Amino acid sequence: MFEDADVEQRETEDEDKSSIALERWAHFPAMAVFGALILPLHSHPWGWQIAIAGGYTVYVFWFALGSDKQDLDDITGDSLLLRKIASQLLPHLLILVFVVAGVTEWFRLRPVLPTWVTHEGRKGSFWGLFGWLALAFAGIAQGFWMAARIKRQFHESED
Repeated sequence: MFEDADVEQRETEDEDKSSIALERWAHFPAMAVFGALILPLHSHPWGWQIAIAGGYTVYVFWFALGSDKQDLDDITGDSLLLRKIASQLLPHLLILVFVVAGVTEWFRLRPVLPTWVTHEGRKGSFWGLFGWLALAFAGIAQGFWMAARIKRQFHESED
């Protein structure tokens, strides 16, 4: 009797979980977009900011939309996908302004900092590590926030 309840509970939990967990793979397309943008824009004064903003945007939207879907067929077959993206575009652009400003300040502060912070070794510098970690945490936080908004907005409209 109790085993049947446990099996039913596990089955419903498995249905709620993504079969391929699209949000876990969000960093791969983000890195691809970053690489595709940084290669032609490397010598441009705003090249790094554009590449980071592009990769960040792809990461956040992939994460948010992937956490709402069960598998890739749900994304390709979703008729409301463009509405979901459009509804999140303005809040994302506002946050992206702060991200680009932070990246610009990150590059501007580098020459002013002591050498032990910015020294590039085999594994990079502390400054680079802290910058990338801050960017990653911001992307994850915004992805969770956008996923919650998408779920709330579109699941309430279906009811």
